[in-house]
Amino acid sequence: MMAGIVASATGASTAVAYVGLKGNSHVQWNKICNVFNGFCHHVGASSFLSLLASICFVLLIMTSAYSIYRRSR
Repeated sequence: MMAGIVASATGASTAVAYVGLKGNSHVQWNKICNVFNGFCHHVGASSFLSLLASICFVLLIMTSAYSIYRRSR
Protein backbone atom coordinates (compact mmCIF):
# COMPACT_ATOMS: atom_id res chain seq x y z
CA MET A 1 0.00 0.00 0.00
CA MET A 2 2.82 2.38 0.83
CA ALA A 3 4.49 1.70 -2.52
CA GLY A 4 1.27 2.80 -4.24
CA ILE A 5 1.15 6.00 -2.22
CA VAL A 6 4.78 6.82 -3.00
CA ALA A 7 4.25 6.06 -6.69
CA SER A 8 1.14 8.25 -6.88
CA ALA A 9 2.99 11.11 -5.17
CA THR A 10 5.76 10.77 -7.75
CA GLY A 11 3.25 10.91 -10.59
CA ALA A 12 1.43 13.89 -9.13
CA SER A 13 4.60 15.93 -8.64
CA THR A 14 5.77 15.09 -12.14
CA ALA A 15 2.40 16.14 -13.60
CA VAL A 16 2.57 19.49 -11.79
CA ALA A 17 6.13 20.00 -13.03
CA TYR A 18 5.09 19.23 -16.61
CA VAL A 19 2.16 21.65 -16.53
CA GLY A 20 4.40 24.33 -15.04
CA LEU A 21 7.01 23.74 -17.71
CA LYS A 22 4.79 23.39 -20.80
CA GLY A 23 1.44 24.88 -19.77
CA ASN A 24 -1.91 23.56 -20.94
CA SER A 25 -3.47 25.23 -23.96
CA HIS A 26 -6.81 23.44 -23.56
CA VAL A 27 -7.63 25.25 -20.33
CA GLN A 28 -5.58 28.40 -21.11
CA TRP A 29 -2.91 27.75 -18.47
CA ASN A 30 0.31 29.47 -19.46
CA LYS A 31 3.83 28.30 -18.73
CA ILE A 32 5.05 29.57 -15.38
CA CYS A 33 8.65 28.41 -15.41
CA ASN A 34 9.74 31.49 -17.33
CA VAL A 35 8.13 33.68 -14.62
CA PHE A 36 8.93 31.71 -11.45
CA ASN A 37 12.28 29.97 -11.95
CA GLY A 38 12.47 28.86 -8.33
CA PHE A 39 9.19 26.97 -8.64
CA CYS A 40 10.43 24.82 -11.50
CA HIS A 41 13.73 24.09 -9.77
CA HIS A 42 11.97 23.05 -6.56
CA VAL A 43 9.34 20.92 -8.28
CA GLY A 44 11.94 19.30 -10.52
CA ALA A 45 14.14 18.45 -7.54
CA SER A 46 11.19 17.07 -5.59
CA SER A 47 10.12 14.92 -8.56
CA PHE A 48 13.63 13.51 -8.86
CA LEU A 49 13.89 12.79 -5.13
CA SER A 50 10.45 11.21 -5.11
CA LEU A 51 11.42 8.93 -7.99
CA LEU A 52 14.63 8.01 -6.18
CA ALA A 53 12.64 7.25 -3.01
CA SER A 54 10.25 5.06 -5.01
CA ILE A 55 13.12 3.04 -6.44
CA CYS A 56 14.75 2.63 -3.01
CA PHE A 57 11.43 1.62 -1.47
CA VAL A 58 10.85 -1.07 -4.10
CA LEU A 59 14.39 -2.38 -3.54
CA LEU A 60 13.74 -2.54 0.21
CA ILE A 61 10.50 -4.45 -0.37
CA MET A 62 12.26 -6.92 -2.67
CA THR A 63 15.08 -7.43 -0.17
CA SER A 64 12.62 -7.98 2.64
CA ALA A 65 10.55 -10.44 0.61
CA TYR A 66 13.66 -12.40 -0.34
CA SER A 67 14.81 -12.47 3.28
CA ILE A 68 11.43 -13.80 4.44
CA TYR A 69 11.43 -16.39 1.63
CA ARG A 70 14.94 -17.56 2.53
CA ARG A 71 14.03 -17.96 6.22
CA SER A 72 10.93 -20.00 5.45
CA ARG A 73 12.84 -22.69 3.56
